[in-house]
Amino acid sequence: MFQQVKPLHPEHHAGLKLKQLPSFDFCAKVHAVPIVGPEFREAAHEFVIAFARSSEGVYNAMAALGLRQEENLFVDANGAWDGRYAPFFIRRYPFLTAEVGDGDAIVCIDEAALPHLQGDDGIAMFQNGEPTEDTRKLAETLFRMRNDANRDQEWIKMLADADLFKPVSASADLPSGEKVSMDGMWVVDEEKLRELPAEKLGEWARSGILPLVYAHLLSLGNLSNLAHRLEKRTAN
Repeated sequence: MFQQVKPLHPEHHAGLKLKQLPSFDFCAKVHAVPIVGPEFREAAHEFVIAFARSSEGVYNAMAALGLRQEENLFVDANGAWDGRYAPFFIRRYPFLTAEVGDGDAIVCIDEAALPHLQGDDGIAMFQNGEPTEDTRKLAETLFRMRNDANRDQEWIKMLADADLFKPVSASADLPSGEKVSMDGMWVVDEEKLRELPAEKLGEWARSGILPLVYAHLLSLGNLSNLAHRLEKRTAN
């Protein structure tokens, strides 16, 4: 999705003015995106929230947007977002944060998007060499979500340390007879969750971890919605 990432800089981007994204075509081939804890409640109504495991054994929360590689079932043929909610990872485009060491990060921009976004009627990023109020607010939001993602790593590691994750596969049978499946997803094992000591569950409830786990578990019911979207697209 991101192609030409560069730091957002007052000299290099001095006259930059950006308009609203004309479409969501930029993520039409993105079938899953990272998602952070504060989004779980809203996202659980629409997406399957699962976990991906890295080669280092680190788990990260993801929102499934499709059942096939390079297919986003929430972007329609006209490039419009076909859903009630779009994950922050999508909405922040073309901006992102990049780590620079010592726990610091900077705001970056995908310059590949600039030909579609620049315009004199857009919002200025800098003025007199300083970030505008809009840019400052954008940076605050980006860094807040970065901090949320870092906090997520802490409670997700707690789940992993408690051996609560199990691998699953999502599949669907299309009217054409084609069978599609998506592997590499990990979910919380409800049986193991129920077997945890009451003291541990109480601690997680008080710290806000348990509501996130239940939002994840409830979201798994959206698998049928993904399958329905795929069937409808295939039929069309």
